[in-house]
Amino acid sequence: MKNNINTRVRFQKPFHFLNNAKGKPSLMLRQVFQNFQPQDFRDELNLWQRVALSNDQSAYDEATAREDLIDMTGALQKLMECWHILYTKKFFKKNKPESKLERLQRKVLQQDHIMYSLTKEEQSKPGLLLQRFCKRFDRSYVEIELLDMLDAVITYEGAVQVYKGNLVLFYEHLLYLVKLSYKVNKTRLQLSK
Repeated sequence: MKNNINTRVRFQKPFHFLNNAKGKPSLMLRQVFQNFQPQDFRDELNLWQRVALSNDQSAYDEATAREDLIDMTGALQKLMECWHILYTKKFFKKNKPESKLERLQRKVLQQDHIMYSLTKEEQSKPGLLLQRFCKRFDRSYVEIELLDMLDAVITYEGAVQVYKGNLVLFYEHLLYLVKLSYKVNKTRLQLSK
């Protein structure tokens, strides 16, 4: 008699955001922007920045650290918008959506309600802005800064109410966009040699 019990596969997270489309940036970007729209990213980044600057136990005691955080947070917002523009351009190249969800997503993305902080020139050349981001900020600095902000939000005990249920998910999405930026920039640099 056969045993119908499914064999458990250990040490895998098949439903995790980072595993669902491994090695396929367009699918990963779809998941990123299904979970967080540009306004969500802006709002959450602004909240993280405010909380990090308000937290007595954060890494931002010195004025120079606060100034760097403010500049990097603004650059991260632009980076996220660049990826959203690149994603929507690729998404609209499809001839026909595959599912009802994609048709709905197309309608949402086509609406003019998405306001970018990028200038028209930056919107027309998002790849150039990605390149500038990678040149301006060292990857390890950005990753450490994101961890410091996450730590500040987790340990924050001030007056602003912070929903902590999606902190790690938001962090993972931001980190993915950052890593993808450096990967794309590195590939572009290698191709130009």
